Order: sequence, then C-alpha cells, then structure tokens
Amino acid sequence: MKTSRAIAFRYAKALFELKDEKCLAFIGTLASIKDDEVRLFIGDPTISPKVKAEIIARSFGMNKSCENLLKVIFEHKRFQMFHDLYQIAQAMWLRASGKERVIVKSAQILNEDELNAIAKVVKQVRRSEPVFEVVYDPELLAGITMDFEDSVVDLSAAGALKKVASLMHGGRSDAYKPR
Repeated sequence: MKTSRAIAFRYAKALFELKDEKCLAFIGTLASIKDDEVRLFIGDPTISPKVKAEIIARSFGMNKSCENLLKVIFEHKRFQMFHDLYQIAQAMWLRASGKERVIVKSAQILNEDELNAIAKVVKQVRRSEPVFEVVYDPELLAGITMDFEDSVVDLSAAGALKKVASLMHGGRSDAYKPR
C-alpha cells in the first residue's frame, strides 16, 4: 500500500512543529532502515502501537513528543511513509532557515567553482541558499539539470535535443519517444 504525499505532509508538518532536529534525524534513520527484523517489528500487528513507540523512542533516546508522534504513526499504520515524511519535513526545515534542496545532475563532474557559480544563480533567482545533491549522469551529454522541490530546470544537451525532436514531430511533448 502506497501512502500519498498529502498524508505524509500532515505528519511532516507535525514533526516540523515539534522543532526537534534530533527527532527529524531519527525519522530519517527509520526511513533508511534495511534490517528485516526491525521492519518486521515495526509492522507486527500483535505489538501495540504504544509499545512499539516506547521501545523505539527509548532505544534511540527520543523525547516524549517524538514518541507520541511515533505512536500516532503506528496507530494509523503509516510507518511505510517514513521516507516521504522525512523528505518533506527536511524540506520544511531547510525553507525555514532560508535554504532549499537542489538535486543537480551533470554530464560531467562539477568542480567547486562551477558549483559556486550555480549557487550564485540559484540564490538570485530563488532567493534561497541551495543545499546541493550532485548526481553524475552521462546521459545528459552536456550541461546540467536542477531539480527543485517545485520545478525542474533542464539546461542539458539531451533536454535540448528532446525539445527539438518534439518540435519536429508536431510540438507535442508526447510525440517523440526515443527507441
């Protein structure tokens, strides 16, 4: 069952309102857990949500507010949304501090001067301090793409070629499908 981001947003807002960065980091840890035994414990319907929340919160030294948030998540069987919850809450935290997560994909490895130049443009246009996640993607051929929370800017050669191909096929975005 896939949880909608709208529901995850409500829980992320509650997490953000706790103003507890330790709890945010903890939710990030829960989102990345790969251990099957822990996942089985979290999803075990025979253990009450309250007991799960208490055990996990105490094991990681979380405060009562974080424990209560976990309890609500477990009561509503929303534990599969930890990843979305963490990403949304982290974005809220960044926004509150005037920052923004930006995924920069580049056909080449970017050096510090190039990242600084990109950061300068992002600051001017978006009025926020970028927090970069840089991904190497040779399929772009040349250039970069910047993926913001609410939009994508494609300055790559591959993106330009797709636009030209689309125009050659009647200008519809669905007209050109690479083989």
